[in-house]
Amino acid sequence: MQRSVAAGAVLLMLGVSGCSFTAEQSTTTQYAASDGIVKDLGPVLMRNILIVGRDDETAGRLVGTIFNSGDDPVNLSISAGGASTSFTIEGQGQIKLEDETSDDASLEGVDDIPGSLVDVDFEVNGDQATFEVPVLDGTLEEYREFVPGGYTPRPSEPAATEEASEGE
Repeated sequence: MQRSVAAGAVLLMLGVSGCSFTAEQSTTTQYAASDGIVKDLGPVLMRNILIVGRDDETAGRLVGTIFNSGDDPVNLSISAGGASTSFTIEGQGQIKLEDETSDDASLEGVDDIPGSLVDVDFEVNGDQATFEVPVLDGTLEEYREFVPGGYTPRPSEPAATEEASEGE
């Protein structure tokens, strides 16, 4: 009798918690916890690549870090919207696009609005790929200093008009 009660309890527990046996656990799924894209092209590893821009069709500014996992220098060309920029990355080196001063990583032809995805072409020593790169604005404080032309906060919600308050 005790065995049948124990077996029944085990079956009941399996029925109640059975979904955990077949459901994929989200903690085992690897993903890039960032705002930008994470892609590899040959020896070049691109991490958190995104474009910071504004609604008024000014240039977009590339942000992110690019690593060269190879021992030899590589030439990286990036183009979007008719604009392009290029960098040479030393072997085992990296470039933080936020730190670029000689070429500020601006793409003058990118006029997509924040919240959109832009097709950006990447070329590394003859290898080419096109990736959809997100466009953000200065809503997130960490990107405000990179907004071309400066960040202007959006006005807050308009105050209630007298007509709206009279209707209450």
